[in-house]
Order: sequence, then C-alpha cells, then structure tokens
Amino acid sequence: MRFCSLGSGSRGNGTVVNHGHTNILVDCGFGYRDALKRMKRIGISPENLTAVIVTHEHGDHWGGVNSLASKHRLPVFASRGTWIEVSGHGIEDCHEIHDAFQIGSIRILPVRVPHDSRESIQCVFEAGEQRLGVLSDLGSVSGRVIEMFSGLDALSIEFNHDWQMLQAGPYPSFLKKRVGGDFGHLNNEQACSLLKSIACERLKKVVACHISETNNDVGLVESALEAALKETVVERWVASQGEGTDWIEVGGL
Repeated sequence: MRFCSLGSGSRGNGTVVNHGHTNILVDCGFGYRDALKRMKRIGISPENLTAVIVTHEHGDHWGGVNSLASKHRLPVFASRGTWIEVSGHGIEDCHEIHDAFQIGSIRILPVRVPHDSRESIQCVFEAGEQRLGVLSDLGSVSGRVIEMFSGLDALSIEFNHDWQMLQAGPYPSFLKKRVGGDFGHLNNEQACSLLKSIACERLKKVVACHISETNNDVGLVESALEAALKETVVERWVASQGEGTDWIEVGGL
C-alpha cells in the first residue's frame, strides 16, 4: 500500500491511497481542473480512481467532489451527517459510512473525530498486514482516536497551527477561538503529544499535513516532528499546500 498528498491546507485537501488496482481519493477540496493537474503529477487520472471518501462537508475537503464524481461517475462515501449537509449535491452513486467497509482491496475503518462539522470522520486504511492512518481536522484528541490510530505503519497527521502564532496573528478573535478550540484543528504541541502516545516500533512513516500558511511555519513543524520522534527511526515528510507529497510506501524503510 502507498499514499500521496495532492495538497494539504486551508485552500484544499486531497490524499490518494493505493493498493494494487484500488485507488481511493480521500477528500477533494480542489476545483476540477486543479484536481486533474494534481493527479497527473502523481501519474493517475479520474479513470484510475475506484472511489472517493469525504471526511466532512467543509469546502477545503468537499469543494471539488461534485464535479469530479459527477463527470466520472465515481462512487462517493461519506457519513450520514455529511450527506445531510451537502443535500442537493447531484451525485448519483452515494454511500453512507457507518462501520468498517471495503473498497477494492483496501479495508477502511472510519473514526469519528471532534470537529465543527455535522459528522466528521477520519480513517485508518488496511491492506494485507499494512495499516495507514489519515488524520486531520480535529480540535482535540479522544481516547477513541488514540485507540484506533495505534499500531500503524504510516500516518498522515495534522500540524495545523502554532498556538503562539495563532494568538498573535491576523485572524479575528472568533476565528482564533474556533481554530484553537476543542472542535477546531490540532496545534503543533497537540500533534506531538498524540504522536508520542501512538508511536510504536512498527510506525516508520509520518507526514505532517494541513499546515496553516498564516498561523504556522514549516520550520516549527519540522522541529516539532524531530522532538516527538527523536528516539525513533521514523521517516518524516511535510505535505505542502501547493505540491502535497510524492508517493510514500506504507511498509519498509
């Protein structure tokens, strides 16, 4: 199994998870042409996609789903709450996510997370013995999150903001409260704490994602990753808004 970020941040998110002939797009917050360009960069097209999973209805995750799924008749999976929020979407092949389910050769375990949307989920992906977690858009860490995202081989995890930068930054007070609250986004310290809680011998790949261009700095994220994983041999990447990442193999060094 392997995965790749098409781009990650407040201006659009998308991650492709691949195993054999199965290609799952997790979220699509990019316009149609932009999404095609980003997929072309990693060597796939909409015709190669097996399905789309949408974690929640916010525009930076849902914004490009309608056009992509409708034009290419792709099945779309989302929670009941997300479907309620995007009523009138016009997508023909819709599926409600409840418990663990299978798409092609990949098993998906949905995990409810605390975020200011109707019914946000994040996911653990399993193929054979390999386990990948994709985790962003949560303002606090629940016991369920720690339980479900333990025992992974690879993890994409949100490092949205630096707390001090958020407080001193240009956002209005209500938005600072939203982003930094229990139903907003993880800050660097929270992400590091979660990493330390779930790090294990089998965890070998970590990607920092959904980094704020206003309230964070790549250097701070890299330093935080180094501090959290300094006693491990975990490889680290930072997913950018513009370029995302290249393909990353889930297993092996």
